[in-house]
Amino acid sequence: MTAETPKNKTGKVFLTLLAGAGVGALAGVLLYSEKAIERRRKFRNLRIDHRLRMRGDWNQLKAKLQHTYTQLTDDDLTYVEGKGHELVSRLQAKLGKRKRQIVRMLNAL
Repeated sequence: MTAETPKNKTGKVFLTLLAGAGVGALAGVLLYSEKAIERRRKFRNLRIDHRLRMRGDWNQLKAKLQHTYTQLTDDDLTYVEGKGHELVSRLQAKLGKRKRQIVRMLNAL
């Protein structure tokens, strides 16, 4: 058995360092390609579309909804701050649309 000299240890450390840098560079190229960036952007927008962000006076928005969808009653359009999910559930049942469609419709008003 031979003992390693400090010179050999330095060479192994340097080689390991170069290999790690190469793997890091390869991972960076793969993760930050144009296709990967676009995929992450689409995923981020998909998550944002699920959030209910109504702007403006609720009474005006309610009047627009009742004008567009005449089958909606005042009880269907009861909105309590912080309980938007209940409004979305009622509209889903009444209009027969998916949650994402209802949220997009409400955000667009």
